[in-house]
Amino acid sequence: MRNGPFIYHRNSLQVVWTSTQTGSPVPVYPENRQGMANRTKSRTHKAKRVAKTGHTRLQGAKLRARVEQPEETLIALRNGRADAPEGDQIFTPQGAEHTYRVLVESINEGAATLDRNGTVLYSNTRFAEILGAPLHKFIGTAVQTHVAPDQGKKIEALIEEGLHGGTLGQIGLETVDGRRRLIQLSFSPIRDSNLQMLCVVATELTQLVEANQALKSNEEALRQLSSRLLQLQDEERRRIARDLHDITGQKLAVQSISLSQVLNNRSSGLDDDARRVLSECATLTHQIGEEIRTLSYLLHPPLLDELGLASAVKWYTQGFESRTGIKVEVEIPSEFARLLPEVEVTLFRIVQESLTNVHRYSGSPSAFVRVEMTQKEIAVQIGDSGKGIRPEILKSLPGAVAPVGVGIQGMKERMRQLSGHLEISRRPTGGTLVTATLLRSDVPSATSDPGTLEDNAVIRSGDSASDAPGSRKRILIADDHEMLRQGVRTLLQTDVEFEICGEAVDGQEAVEKAAELNPDLIILDMNLPVLSGLAAVRQILRNSPRTKILIFTVHESDQAVREILSAGAHGYLSKAKGGRDLLKVVKDMLRAGSSRSSTLSQASA
Repeated sequence: MRNGPFIYHRNSLQVVWTSTQTGSPVPVYPENRQGMANRTKSRTHKAKRVAKTGHTRLQGAKLRARVEQPEETLIALRNGRADAPEGDQIFTPQGAEHTYRVLVESINEGAATLDRNGTVLYSNTRFAEILGAPLHKFIGTAVQTHVAPDQGKKIEALIEEGLHGGTLGQIGLETVDGRRRLIQLSFSPIRDSNLQMLCVVATELTQLVEANQALKSNEEALRQLSSRLLQLQDEERRRIARDLHDITGQKLAVQSISLSQVLNNRSSGLDDDARRVLSECATLTHQIGEEIRTLSYLLHPPLLDELGLASAVKWYTQGFESRTGIKVEVEIPSEFARLLPEVEVTLFRIVQESLTNVHRYSGSPSAFVRVEMTQKEIAVQIGDSGKGIRPEILKSLPGAVAPVGVGIQGMKERMRQLSGHLEISRRPTGGTLVTATLLRSDVPSATSDPGTLEDNAVIRSGDSASDAPGSRKRILIADDHEMLRQGVRTLLQTDVEFEICGEAVDGQEAVEKAAELNPDLIILDMNLPVLSGLAAVRQILRNSPRTKILIFTVHESDQAVREILSAGAHGYLSKAKGGRDLLKVVKDMLRAGSSRSSTLSQASA
């Protein structure tokens, strides 16, 4: 036994201490044996006390370390600095658990703690209510057992994903009355636990989804209403334009013819004052007719229905230049095909509205209109070199509509109805650029006009027009207005050289009667029902090439003259000049032989 500098040996006779320093035994006599033993025992107890004291100090250090962090946390809570980063622990002071439990119970979201299998370890009342289970039966059960099997599989997948990091998912629930509910579940792992547990928060999204659906339904209803209003607007414009053209305009044309007849009748016995008044009335009638025609064209240009977008845009830009002084450059391919009527109306309205904005706001002296058609899309661009659109309007285009005018919103809505796209931007060189784009797949080309009946028309060929000297010239009048047909008939019957052989009220009837009656001349309106005037011209000349055709119309634009010439007509005369020039033009055309271009020049002069 080691004891300090000595080793203790005990035998029956004596106790021998061996020095550890010298190795020499030191005898101990019996009379001193008891004292030596007491000293040895005392040293042994002292060593034990020292060892016990060291263990106690170690335990104290560990305890101080455990208490030190809660003390710091408690101080942070008291000072409002308990904001621990992820992974750190916050120890709740004794007595504070009740406050947090009351807080969790009072929130509108469901909150629960789950183990890795989905078993509910803790839940507030709201979570159990969301899943339709009593709280006392909910805790201790697997959360996925309270939903449909397919939704339970979703929860299991979310739990597995949530154990490795936060995740978010949605499940659907069915109520007793069949109402569909949507619940959002947010899973977060509990990192300060030795067990694999998750915290899940359930949020009821049903009311939000229903509100969004109601909002979308209202938006769709508003879009349908807007679409219907635009459609009704176009129909009303077309109706008013047709009434102005077909009723008011035709009556003014007849009145102009009648006044001209009276003025040209030298045997009427009118004095100079009466002739002056009638002349003023004729001039006023002509001015009113021009204003009515312009208003009618702005409401709905007849060229759009008769000849398509390309002709209508060219006609409109000519009138726009004359009214505003703004030079407009138009680029449209000559082979640009006809489109469906609703597509042509939409693109024309965008051109019309954009040029109106150029005149009102840009201050630009010039503008351009470009129409392109590729294999994939149709694009219409309208640009200017003016001040450019304001930045606040550009910002508001994708969202709020307050700063944006009704015109821009109308253009966007028109394009949306055709699944197209409207873009408004500032040009790098200054000015504004409006681009309307439609996919060709969404815009089929217009089919052949069923009214043309090019393959199905019943046409009977007749004899060639009479060129015998002294024979009366046969004239066919084709117009859908009885009053105007009567005025033309009355005017022509004053000359014995002419015979009115027939009348037609639409384009198809004009084609059939031309084949049947074989007239020398057809006076044809350009705007006819069933079959347009220009389509009728082509069919008549194909079947009766020697018959001459005079287009008698309210159109006076250069574009209209070009379209008439392209169709093959021999002459053109504005109805506004009919009372003064019709008789002379008819005589010149019938005497001009086969020279179409010179006759057209005289008729339109």
